[in-house]
Amino acid sequence: MNRLAVLGLDDLAEQLYRQVLRDQARPASVYAARLNRSTAEIDDATEALRAMRLVRINEEGLVQADHPRAGLERILSAEEARLAERRRDLARLRDAIDGFAGDHRAGQEHSSSDEPAREYIDASGLADVMEHLAASTSGPIRMTHTDAVAFTPDEQPVLCRLVEEGRGLYGLHEFDAASSRTLEVAQWAAMGESQRLANHIPNEFVCYGTDLVLANTEWGGDEGRYAVLRDPVVVRAFVELFDRLWAASTTVDDGVDTTSERLVELMQAGLKDEAIARVLGVSLRTVRRRIAALMDECDVETRFQLAVELTERGIVGSGQRRGSGA
Repeated sequence: MNRLAVLGLDDLAEQLYRQVLRDQARPASVYAARLNRSTAEIDDATEALRAMRLVRINEEGLVQADHPRAGLERILSAEEARLAERRRDLARLRDAIDGFAGDHRAGQEHSSSDEPAREYIDASGLADVMEHLAASTSGPIRMTHTDAVAFTPDEQPVLCRLVEEGRGLYGLHEFDAASSRTLEVAQWAAMGESQRLANHIPNEFVCYGTDLVLANTEWGGDEGRYAVLRDPVVVRAFVELFDRLWAASTTVDDGVDTTSERLVELMQAGLKDEAIARVLGVSLRTVRRRIAALMDECDVETRFQLAVELTERGIVGSGQRRGSGA
C-alpha cells in the first residue's frame, strides 16, 4: 500500500524514497536498476519528492534524505493545520444554514402569499438534516418511528450526544414494529429513548421542542418528501398530536404480549384480515406484517400452528384454561 499517495505521490516515488532512506547518495542509475525503471522515470520521481522537501540534491548531484520523522512531521503538521481551517470554514457554513433558510422562506413568502413557506428535504439527505435540527433546537424531542424511513442511533451521533447530556427523547413505535423485537427498537432504547407503543401512528414526524416539526408530506404514506414546519400553530398541533398518542399508548413490555394475544384471539374468532384491521384500528398491511412476524418468531408455517404455539407458550388462551379448571 502506497502510504504517500495521500500526498499525491505515486508508487514509484514511495519506492524511491525508501531506497534513498536505506542507501543514500547513489547515482540515479543505481536506483533505476534496483527498481527496474528507466533513469528518466527515477529523475521524475526524484523531482516529485524534492518538491515535497522529502529529499534534496547534494553538491555532487546525488539524492539524499533527512530523517523521515522530520520531513513527514513537517508535512503532516501543515496538512493538519489546513484541515483544521477547513473544518472551521465548514462549521461556519453550517451555522449559516439558518440564515440562508430564512432568505429562502422570505423568497417564498414574496412569491406566493397563499401557501405557507416550507423547507423541503429529500429522504436521501434526511439524516444530516435531522442532526442539524437536533443541534440547533432546544426542548424534548418527540419522534415517531414508522416503516417510512428507518434510522438507527448509529446514524445520529449528535442526537446520541445530546441525549447523553440530558436532552429528553421520546419515541412512539407502532405495535408491529416492536412485537418482533427489532434491533432498531432495542438500539433506540439502549440509547436512552423513552418508548411507548402506539396502536396506530397516522404520519411520520419529529417535534423538536416547540421550535419546529419535521414531517412527511404524504400523510399516512411511506413515500414523498419531508418538510420543516416552523409555524407556531402547526408546531403546537403536532406536539398535541404526539402527546395524545403518547397518553393512549402502552409501554413496550406491556404492548408486545397484549398485541399478540388480541391479534390471535381475533384470528381464532374467525375474523378475516380486513376485519382484524378494522377492530385494531390499523392498516391491512400492518395486520399481515404482525402475523408474518409472529410466524417467523414461533418458527411455524400456518396460522393454525401459530395459534397452537402461542397457546402452549401461555400468550393466548389463558382465560379458557382458567375457566376449564374451575
